[in-house]
Amino acid sequence: MENTRYRILLIEDDKLDQMAFKRLVEDENLPYDYTIAGSVSEAHSILSSEQFDVVIADYALGDGTGFDALDSVKDTPIIFVTGTGSEEIAIKAWKAGAYDYLIKDHERNYLKAVPITVENAIKHRRMEARLRLLSGAIMSTDDSVYITDMENKITFVNRAFCETYGYRKKEIIGKDGDILWTGKPQSENRRSVSQVAGSAFEVGFYHERKDGSVFPVSLSRSVIKDENGNEVAVVAVARDVSEHILIEERLRTANRKLKRRNQLRSELTIMVSEKLRTLLAAEHIDRVKGIISDFLDISKIDAGKIRLELTEFALRSVVSEVVETLSPLAVEKNIDLESFVPDSELVVNADYDRIVQVLTNLINNAIKSAPSNGYISVRVKDIGNQITVEVQDDGPSIGSGNIDKIFNLSAQIKEQLHSDKEDLALGLLIAEQLVEMHGGCIWAENGDERGNSFHFTLPKFGIQEETASAVVKKRERTYV
Repeated sequence: MENTRYRILLIEDDKLDQMAFKRLVEDENLPYDYTIAGSVSEAHSILSSEQFDVVIADYALGDGTGFDALDSVKDTPIIFVTGTGSEEIAIKAWKAGAYDYLIKDHERNYLKAVPITVENAIKHRRMEARLRLLSGAIMSTDDSVYITDMENKITFVNRAFCETYGYRKKEIIGKDGDILWTGKPQSENRRSVSQVAGSAFEVGFYHERKDGSVFPVSLSRSVIKDENGNEVAVVAVARDVSEHILIEERLRTANRKLKRRNQLRSELTIMVSEKLRTLLAAEHIDRVKGIISDFLDISKIDAGKIRLELTEFALRSVVSEVVETLSPLAVEKNIDLESFVPDSELVVNADYDRIVQVLTNLINNAIKSAPSNGYISVRVKDIGNQITVEVQDDGPSIGSGNIDKIFNLSAQIKEQLHSDKEDLALGLLIAEQLVEMHGGCIWAENGDERGNSFHFTLPKFGIQEETASAVVKKRERTYV
């Protein structure tokens, strides 16, 4: 290499051979910075403090042999020089780790081979270093690397390959590379892997593990050629993209939910605006205030801005308060409103005002549904770890086709937008959200022709952490 100088250590006890080496360097203008050791002990001393690119060692030395220097040479390539007739010793040295050997002749013509031998030794050392670096990188990478010959037989696999595919090296080496493929055409729904911009990986492939399980991979393949340009192998790098696809799907789902939620918010706002305009024109101020209050509550719940103020209280006090407050409204329609509460206290840990709001919304809905001279009952039952509240009326049956839409925001918006009703029924939606925030659940049941009942439960001992988590997931499904 141009402008590159090599540090050479010559271990030689023959003065004439030392002088011949010096003349070679001077006459050929070789780029060597050399040091000469005249014995094994002197070589050990020099090697303990200095490093060299190549060591040239004579076999026969005054205080030992060139083999004695091998331990000190370590990673430096060593070239042995032996006398004529000592080829067996040279081969033994080569097997012991020497890079090459030269046969010493009386005319010292062997010195003519020194430059090319040194150059090859240094190139070989550098190539070995690059191979060690490459091998280390391949073995430590998290991507699965495998190499096949031109007959598609697997000749090499790295650690990550064995971990990902479930094979041991001895099980997979020599197998046909087709063993990794599913053997099925890549249909459109299976080619679901997306390619990252700038990536060299091909996508849309599925590989099969030893246990038969199939997983998506992104794949990069390169053909390896020898010095003559002949194709000799194919290196493949496979990356398990199962997690990548899962994340993409989660993002797509989250985006769909967000889009749907924004759409519902927009539709709800339009619906509320239309109803408010109609009510204001008719000067129904009380109804306007109620709709605005309900709309603000729904917005706060959706934004997570409502915080429950939990206290311990007897549920019968809530029922008594709400029934007493709404009795005048029921009397106006000649509706008989009654409550049935056990003698026990039935203490809950909840937000008193919000439970009042839930019960008020349910009874108000029943009063609207019940006919004149109708009947509404409010019952509280102890069912073990929970308390159930039931509000039942004798109005027209909601119908099995609509019962599931009662607490569905999307369905309610569509109905309201295509309805001429003056009232905007947001109370049931608010009741559902508030009950679920307390760790309870709410549902509706209907009779064959007449009668509807709304039920909600509250845990006796406050919000259960696992229940609250389930509630969050259920609320998310509302927007799907």
